[in-house]
Amino acid sequence: MDPGRVIVLNGMTSAGKSTLARTLQRKLAASGEPWIVIALDDVVARVPADWFQIGDHVGPHAEAGMIFAMVDGGIVRRVGPFGRTILAGYRAAVAGMARAGLDVIVDEVLLSAEDWDGWQVELAGLSVRWVAVELALEIALRRERDRGDRVIGMAAAQFDVVHSFATYDVRVDTGVLSPEEAADVILR
Repeated sequence: MDPGRVIVLNGMTSAGKSTLARTLQRKLAASGEPWIVIALDDVVARVPADWFQIGDHVGPHAEAGMIFAMVDGGIVRRVGPFGRTILAGYRAAVAGMARAGLDVIVDEVLLSAEDWDGWQVELAGLSVRWVAVELALEIALRRERDRGDRVIGMAAAQFDVVHSFATYDVRVDTGVLSPEEAADVILR
């Protein structure tokens, strides 16, 4: 079986990656191509909350997992040994699906050079398109606040970091383009 393809949508929280991923999936399905959408949130949702600290929640094993902590008015991510294993497993799962022949759309928030390097190792030899999903900070802050299901401050904390490591094939601005227009840019 031929390996599948991978589209990685990378951007800060509230940039519109999930909506864009669903729009891409729908457009590709309409042309007869079944693509799977996966995000780190899908994996994290299946890990016991005891290994995370985010917002008001402080798990007793968060130091071993992942901590999103307020530092000097911003949110900083710290990743412990189990957290690194989660991230490595997530990337390996995406690569494994593609190597099995599935086409995969990834909803990603790239926060470190270590994350970028991990993706490069896992996706080596596969057909991968990296997409910068960009959005003006003031729009992201408004979306973050209006949604009501986000940790306030996460978008601002990720804004200056999220596009620091990747090399992109295409960039889309979800504050200017509709999800359909952004998907069309990516598909071209």
